[in-house]
Amino acid sequence: MYADRTISCVDACQSPMLLIEEEMEVLEKGQVLQVTADRHDLVEMVRSWADESGHTIEEEYVASGVTTLIVRKGAAPAAKAV
Repeated sequence: MYADRTISCVDACQSPMLLIEEEMEVLEKGQVLQVTADRHDLVEMVRSWADESGHTIEEEYVASGVTTLIVRKGAAPAAKAV
């Protein structure tokens, strides 16, 4: 699948969720971010973050211990009333 932006969090990626969030911010709704990661805990964090943020993981596959996630940007979640 075509990705509008890509980010690799393989090996020495520091603050990976911050980098992923920054990349997603520059995309318009409906555009796609490809994330590659070699840490299972980071893959779980990306899944959770995408769900909480209103994004959709359209594809996910693993090759040679590296997971690739294709994430389509969705609408920002509604603010919760206090």
